[in-house]
Amino acid sequence: MAESAVFFLLDKLTPFLLEEVKLFSGVRQEVEYIRAEFDRMTAFLRVADSMEDSDGEIKIWVKQVREVAHHTEDVLDVFTLRLTPRHHHQRNRYLVFFRKTFGSLKNIKVRYQIGGEIQSIKSRVKDIAEGHRRYRLKYNVLLQEGSSSSTTTTHVRYDSRGDALLLKEAELVGIDKHKKELIGFVVNQAEDRLKVVSVVGMGGLGKTTLVKKVYDDAELRKHFESHAWVTVSESPKMEELLKDMIQQLSKEINQPVPQELERMDIMRLKEAINEFLQQRSYLVVLDDIWNIDAWEAVKYAFPDNNSKNRIVLTTRSEDIASTTCAETRGNVYSLNPLSLEDAWTLFCRKAFPGKSSCPRHLEDISRRILKRCEGLPLAIVAIGGVLATKNQSRIDEWHMLHRSLEANNKLQNMKNILCLSYNDLPWYLKICFLYLSIFPEDHEIECMRLIRLWTAEGFVQVSEDGLTIEEVAEGYV
Repeated sequence: MAESAVFFLLDKLTPFLLEEVKLFSGVRQEVEYIRAEFDRMTAFLRVADSMEDSDGEIKIWVKQVREVAHHTEDVLDVFTLRLTPRHHHQRNRYLVFFRKTFGSLKNIKVRYQIGGEIQSIKSRVKDIAEGHRRYRLKYNVLLQEGSSSSTTTTHVRYDSRGDALLLKEAELVGIDKHKKELIGFVVNQAEDRLKVVSVVGMGGLGKTTLVKKVYDDAELRKHFESHAWVTVSESPKMEELLKDMIQQLSKEINQPVPQELERMDIMRLKEAINEFLQQRSYLVVLDDIWNIDAWEAVKYAFPDNNSKNRIVLTTRSEDIASTTCAETRGNVYSLNPLSLEDAWTLFCRKAFPGKSSCPRHLEDISRRILKRCEGLPLAIVAIGGVLATKNQSRIDEWHMLHRSLEANNKLQNMKNILCLSYNDLPWYLKICFLYLSIFPEDHEIECMRLIRLWTAEGFVQVSEDGLTIEEVAEGYV
């Protein structure tokens, strides 16, 4: 990420030197020195940014570069803001004269202050540059090899690695058995009552994907008159969830939502849902429930009207699964990791796209890497997506990745795998990915809105291939 910070700083320094403000003698030269040093660091940063997790010294150096780049950008912003002339439409010429005189004195003081800041930054940059030269010698071989590495590319055309990271329902291995069993619980004809079916398992097992496949099944949907899918998550806003449910139920039968919907409190929202479902059979999915309070807050919205009504929920907690099912004499469906055979099938499909099997010379190291995924589909898809971009003739890259997965703790292993997936992104995609954190959890993001936001922030590079900025940004997505 240090390279993106430097990239934005360099983008700001050029117009600053050419147009923005008049600098005291000597300060301009120091700013030009800072720009030149950052410019020289950029090529090395493209390699260092991908190496910082595996080398403590490099990690410290990259952190220093990132911090001084952000600080320099802040100083430039303050300088520009405080010296921007303000236009006062005053008729009193004495007041105008006073403002100009006071403003000139103030500007001189600001320039002295900024000059001191620039000198301090220059000193820090010189120290960092010395470190850069030491590490450049140390990692010269890596720099030479870096030109062929996927993590050092500056080309901004569409990168197909993203396709390898998408877990498509049609491609899931081992899911048909789970789907059949879960549908059996949901459509059990012998039970004319409300029943909860809880799908439980740790993160990364594919609970949501499985339930979505069941929810979308055309034959299953015929058993119910109304359907709704609500994502709950860790910190739910119950009013918003209930409103969303009302909107889904109304839209399904082409009925307008109640005019007073936005003014309803939680109790009135639950009453509205209950009244709507009283005369209908329904299937409702409550995805990703983290605590029992979330269930308690919504359960009275669902009437038990002597129909085969079903609520399917997903959770990581065995306690939540058993508690919710006990109340309705429902079923707990525990989702387990993939079998070794299914895990290998999924791994090969993602790591070697377009091939029928794993190359023989990579089979041993591939199985060792797969063992670290512990049968978790999300981990397998993520690590397979990383490996799909690696040179298959360079087995050392595969061994290096395996060494990065040495933690034994299951959750730590998942974190390491997902971090590897992130670290393997080109620098210009890392900043775009992290930008997604400005959106709330479970928020639906419109692609065109995201493209415009990325472009406005300056994240999208101008292509040398004749592509428009918008086309380049689509490739980023």
